[in-house]
Formats: sequence, structure tokens, C-alpha cells
Amino acid sequence: MADLTFRKADLHIHSPKSLCYNDKSVTPKQVVDAALAAGLQIIAVTDHNTFEAVDSIRDKSKKKGLCVFPGIELSTKAGHFLALFDADTPLEDLRITLVALQPDRNKWGDGTAILQSSAEDVIKHMAMHGGVVIAAHIERWPSGILESGESSRTKANIMASSYLSALEITIPQDRLAWNNGEIHSYPKQYACIQSSDAHNLNEIGRRPVYIKIEHCNLESLKSAIKDYRNRIAFPDDTIGNGQ
Repeated sequence: MADLTFRKADLHIHSPKSLCYNDKSVTPKQVVDAALAAGLQIIAVTDHNTFEAVDSIRDKSKKKGLCVFPGIELSTKAGHFLALFDADTPLEDLRITLVALQPDRNKWGDGTAILQSSAEDVIKHMAMHGGVVIAAHIERWPSGILESGESSRTKANIMASSYLSALEITIPQDRLAWNNGEIHSYPKQYACIQSSDAHNLNEIGRRPVYIKIEHCNLESLKSAIKDYRNRIAFPDDTIGNGQ
């Protein structure tokens, strides 16, 4: 992956390491094969409050042309947030970032285990440790920030955070409004993605996004997010011949 062309991506995929995954018999190889069968070139492994599937899926993706970003979906009182890290980040380093927020390993993988830290602190912690933080399925009740039980002021403060890089939306018609900072009470302009939030093999790649990314690393992803008007596209966009 060296040329700057649009790549088909799904940045929110679960594995059996998430307790709510539908089929616990699914293997890392099956996850990779399902991603490739869906035509994906980039995925992020984002289990609930755990990184434990990252190494096995990365291992099965080697030499298959699939870029795998290690990630996590973190549960807070204000909703769920994805944090994505550089493709070659060691698992032990990823665990260290999580232990600071959730030291009880018995709760790893449990999406209902709400972190004690505030969403603002969680976002900052992950960003300061090198992660790209994305608010997950923001319009979904009750785990999207817009549908959480937090106050309007708290939501506005979180959405204004300089440590929050992008939004995962489930209403694609609102993308341009978010891009332009035209949503009432939320004036910050945001890059938007959509993702499958796959909890079984058949869901992988069901809501892809296309990203112009030169290399399979976080710097390339960050660059695409910053230049989202030119480097992030949804399936209905006209993007030429992938260029």
C-alpha cells in the first residue's frame, strides 16, 4: 500500500473477544477472510474494552494485503468511543493504555462495563498515548453520545474536544452538516466515517467508507482525517476510478 488512492475500509469490527459477539466459534482467520471477501483493504479491530484479539487477527492478515489497525471501543457514561493505534503497536503497549482506565481484566471485553473516568478524560488519555479517537455511532441509543443521558453542556464540551478526531455516523445524510459545523450546539467541523460495527462475519463491510491512505500507518490515517473533504468518501460519492 504505497500509492495515494481510495481504499475500502471498515474501522469498527468486533471479534469473539467482545462478550456480546454472536458466534464464539469464529476464528481470526475467518474474520480476515470475511474482510477480504467484502473487498476491504483496511480494517480496525475494535472490541469492547479490550485489545486481546488484535495480535491474532494481525497475524492472519500478513501477506494478504489487508491493513489492520489495532483499536478498541471504550464504554463511558457519555457513550462509546473508538481509539485506533498505529498498525504495528505492540499488544503490551496497548494493554498498558487500557490498564490505566480499566485495571480489572475480568471486565475486558464487556461493553456494559462503564469506565469510571469521564469521557473527556478517556478521550484525552487515548489521544495522548498516540490514538486517534472517534465517537462511535453517535446517533444510536443509548451508546452514542447524542443519545446518552449526559447533559447538553457535557455533550457539547465533549464534542468540542481537541482530542476527538472524527465521528462515526449512522445517518449519512447528516455528513455534510457535520463536516461544515452546521449541527446546532456542535459547531466544530468533523470528519465523518461510517462502519459496520460488525458482531458477526456477515456484517463485516456492510457500511464501508473509502479513505485515501498512502501507507498502513496512523500518520497516513491522521492525514486523511485532517483532509477529509478530499480523502474520505462514502459509497454514494463519485470518486472516479478510485483515484
